[in-house]
Amino acid sequence: MARIVLGTRMAVFASMPHLKLIVVDEEHDPSYKSGEGARYSARDLAVYRARLNGAKVILGSATPSLESWYHSRPAAEGGRYLRLEMPSRVGANAVLPNIAGVLPSTAGVLPLVRRVDMSHQPKGCVISPPLLDAIGQRIARGEQSMVFLNRRGYAPVLSCSDCDWKSTCPHCSAYRVFHKIDRSLRCHHCGFSERVPRACPDCGSLDIAPVGRGTERLEEQLALLLGGISRPDGSAVRIARIDADTTKLKGSLETQLAQVHSGEVDVLVGTQMIAKGHDFRRITLVAAINPDGALFSSDFRSPERLFGLLMQAAGRAGRDASNTSRSEMWVQTFHPTHPLYEALKQHDYPAFAQSQLVEREQAGMPPFSFQALVRADARTQEAAQAFLNAASQASLEVPELAAWRAHVSLYPAVPMSIARVANVERAQMLLECSSRTALQRFLSGWQTTLHASRAKPECKGLLRWAVDVDPLLI
Repeated sequence: MARIVLGTRMAVFASMPHLKLIVVDEEHDPSYKSGEGARYSARDLAVYRARLNGAKVILGSATPSLESWYHSRPAAEGGRYLRLEMPSRVGANAVLPNIAGVLPSTAGVLPLVRRVDMSHQPKGCVISPPLLDAIGQRIARGEQSMVFLNRRGYAPVLSCSDCDWKSTCPHCSAYRVFHKIDRSLRCHHCGFSERVPRACPDCGSLDIAPVGRGTERLEEQLALLLGGISRPDGSAVRIARIDADTTKLKGSLETQLAQVHSGEVDVLVGTQMIAKGHDFRRITLVAAINPDGALFSSDFRSPERLFGLLMQAAGRAGRDASNTSRSEMWVQTFHPTHPLYEALKQHDYPAFAQSQLVEREQAGMPPFSFQALVRADARTQEAAQAFLNAASQASLEVPELAAWRAHVSLYPAVPMSIARVANVERAQMLLECSSRTALQRFLSGWQTTLHASRAKPECKGLLRWAVDVDPLLI
């Protein structure tokens, strides 16, 4: 019988009669939440299973979810978890006697965070001159750099300057992404793809151009900017790109990672695939390009995700003790004084978490309230919203729900942020409650009403619906 079991989120269901310890690594990762089929949170199930089995649980993360952080406050304040802090990297107290130029006190030190105010840089530049110079210095020393942009493709949209045509997807309420490698316009939601038109489909103008940038374009521009720089052996600079497009073929990811580890690559460009979980020993500089979008998202969890992603990306720099003192994290931003970047510069997750928790408490957001989403897919947007609104109205007429309905706020149905995917219209309804018990009891009693609402005439065309408790995306 195995004494130790390693696995993905499904491992939480593994049969282990003598279970005594569960370790959830990177517990903040949203992939622990199942979004299809049986919807469950593996992290929360791990806590629940440990309680049933009398086992211990370790939730490990450099940037814990705000819910876990809140639950780990002192017991006198109502905390349920014990917080164990590791304020420095592994190896911070290591002695390095034989490494020239490295003091023992520099081992394990976190990277220096530099913020570049893009409003003071040349107009339209992608890589600021200071960052470009820093990358060049790394190449000259035989070190590696990682440039991170969380958007694949060459450009997120192709546009006509004459008639304002844009490369919208005919099957989704989203734009098709321009991929220069195969000259295609590809929808990243439904997979629909076609060749780039020679002229604008609406007005026939030849003046169609990419708008914005993705990892393909970033790789191209870096190759151009670094063309005059040579490696220590005199050879040309080598740039590699790792994203979902370059790792489609079996074994391609392993091959590319091996090239990075062996030192064949000088600059690594990629999406969040390269920002976490990898142990690149030669990388001493990590740069985040244009991360500002998440600062002003309509999703209240976006700042939490952005801070966690940037902290994880910064952790790729200086992982070798001999390079720790030279490791840096660069952030190109138009808002360098934003509190999120201030906390990132200090590697101060507690300060960031505290500011976010204050905002959430003022707004009545989790973990100070509890949420659920009811999502509906239908042939028309009207049918999807009609189903949700009908179920909401019907809940007022069920006497058994009255006691719990008074504590639950049901908001009107609205289209999802991407309302149509693969010709299926999607709508959602948010439920909020200050009591988890009241919310769960209401949802349990509401199931019959939801099933009955599907048969109403105005809901014709409804394909499916689902309830998502503690949703991560709203």
